[in-house]
Amino acid sequence: MKKHIPNFLTIIRILLVPVFAILMTSGIKNAYTYSLLILLIACFTDYLDGKLARKFNAVSKFGLFMDPLADKLLVLATFIIFLQIDILSNIVLPWMVILIFLRDFFVTILRSFMKKYDISMVTSNISKFKTSVQMVMIILLLILLIFESTLMANNVFFALKTFMILLTLFTVYTGIDYYRKNIYLLLQKMK
Repeated sequence: MKKHIPNFLTIIRILLVPVFAILMTSGIKNAYTYSLLILLIACFTDYLDGKLARKFNAVSKFGLFMDPLADKLLVLATFIIFLQIDILSNIVLPWMVILIFLRDFFVTILRSFMKKYDISMVTSNISKFKTSVQMVMIILLLILLIFESTLMANNVFFALKTFMILLTLFTVYTGIDYYRKNIYLLLQKMK
């Protein structure tokens, strides 16, 4: 039973993505605050499922594939929604979201091929760090939306835009790093 808890938490995180998206686009009062709470719950389940998988020695093929996919779904859904919000239009730009999407798309394809050929994907702490930095950026942008009038006066837009540009470039770099570490293994197996 304990071995299934990490996968259950991953499924919960995937189910939270549409809840988050609906809240973000609902227009209800305090929607951004509720969305931030949903995001924090999703982040906590991500932390907890990894910790429990290691503790119970419950690392599974399902978890290895679905856990990063859940993160990608949440990040991409959020940045796509951010593109629609006027106050963020100078911080989250379409080219940034396209690059983040393409990175995740190509890494997911690589991961799928490696799974097909039963090859363990070489991961690195840099990609885990990337996901953490993406979540921090999303949290900061949600805080900006919640406290819009206060933060607008403090000229935080330049800092957030710079952070978003650096985050986008770092995200692309981690995708290149994944390919560099894994493509040779895949090509060898496909021969």
